[in-house]
Amino acid sequence: MAKDYDVIVIGAGNGGLYAGAFTAKNGLKTLIVEKHNIPGGSATSFVRGRFDFETSLHELCNLGTAENPGGVMKLFQAVGADVEWATNMEESFRLIIPDEGIDAAMPCGVREFVGALEQLVPGSAPVMMQLIPVGQMCVEAYSFMDDPSCTPELLQEKYPDFFKYAGHSFNEVMDAFGMPEKAKAILGTYWCYLGANLDELDFAIYIRMLLGYLAYGAGMPKYRSHEISLALEKVVRDNGGEIWYNTEVNKILVRDGKAYGVVIGGKEYEASYIVSNAYPAAAYGKMIDPAEVPARACKLVNSRRRGLSFCMVYLGMNKSMEELGFTNYSNFISPSSDTRKVQESATDTYEYSGYVIINCLNKALPGCTPDGTCQLMLTTPYFGTGWDNVTEDMYEKLKNDTARRMIEHCEQVLGISITPYIEEIVIATPMTFARYLNTPGGTPYGYQVTPSDSFIQRGIVNNDEQFIKDLYFVGAASKYGDGYSSAYLSGFDAGKNIIRAEREKGGIER
Repeated sequence: MAKDYDVIVIGAGNGGLYAGAFTAKNGLKTLIVEKHNIPGGSATSFVRGRFDFETSLHELCNLGTAENPGGVMKLFQAVGADVEWATNMEESFRLIIPDEGIDAAMPCGVREFVGALEQLVPGSAPVMMQLIPVGQMCVEAYSFMDDPSCTPELLQEKYPDFFKYAGHSFNEVMDAFGMPEKAKAILGTYWCYLGANLDELDFAIYIRMLLGYLAYGAGMPKYRSHEISLALEKVVRDNGGEIWYNTEVNKILVRDGKAYGVVIGGKEYEASYIVSNAYPAAAYGKMIDPAEVPARACKLVNSRRRGLSFCMVYLGMNKSMEELGFTNYSNFISPSSDTRKVQESATDTYEYSGYVIINCLNKALPGCTPDGTCQLMLTTPYFGTGWDNVTEDMYEKLKNDTARRMIEHCEQVLGISITPYIEEIVIATPMTFARYLNTPGGTPYGYQVTPSDSFIQRGIVNNDEQFIKDLYFVGAASKYGDGYSSAYLSGFDAGKNIIRAEREKGGIER
């Protein structure tokens, strides 16, 4: 019997959308099935009053420009997704640790960043000049891991120094190079974006992200992250693909260890390949006949801890950013430079830890709100299961108290007044994300990064973790882990493997 589709994608989140766009663009009959009424998952926006709020994207690093594209820009160019980017961000971040006297506003650009760091921490520039070529080598080696020809032996042969650094934490490598403590704190500012403290976070992974920021800068889609989702949706449709909204996949069909279709509303639809933007735990535990799920697959997903989640406060302000006194886009406020201590204070609790990121979207996207107004987004992370213990009768007060504490903390540290000028406020908790994303504990971050289960280790063993043939997982729970860029990479990875398999079968001409 003829297949209904070549590819069926479960979920129109970032990874699913990109995978579907890639396979449709390469000539495969593609269907994306999404239970919500809009695409994008976390990549969306919402309107309250006269404000169009960005849901969760802080910024995309490694973007570059159309003339000098970074890796992320190249991903969108590869499928012809038309996104209007704002790439004029001159700053990387501002880090404030009041108790340690650190207030560092850092620019983009490698030379500019190193110069600013040297001014703040004399003696750090020579160490940075040793670190940068090491970081560039790690970037190249990590990229080579995605090459089909890559094996651990070939990786070692091609980049013999890679494993001197990969597998060691950021702090271990910084200490080995003699980086001053204050400079370490500044360099490690983005740790939360990768979901693990700097005593555990792999140096090679972190330096890859940091250099992506410095070499290519960061950017935002002009019309919020939903613009990305709509651009990828258009690629799917323009290339003959279909997207069914308000539709849920009930079952993934597997026979003799191979995925061959899905069940939607009691009807079977067959396909050569299935791509799941749903979590592996959900797929193996609820969507596949238990007799067809290998024991190793269950053991793997049960052994991994879920990643972090967040409380977020969205503020529509009736004053401009200049009137409020905002001069930076990304402001990281931390109670300590000891990131292990910070992470522990936010683990298995629903109490506010004192770590908060506050972004002013107007700095990145001038004109994104009406004249005389601006939009703020406050984010604080939670690790573990603390919010699982929140009961219905305590929820409303807890979320409001948490938002108030976050706002007042930012006011105190930044020396500005926020509360009197709030026109619109929306509060999202891990429970909000769980309801919308349908992920364990509301995590948008997949599985927790650990020293033994980081992105490099996942990449090396990735082929051994495809327990069911022709079933591919994309999104945060893939080998790439958290973040928008990682999700798009996972979709590219799945699409590339599907196209390769089709070519080997003779289904697609080169």
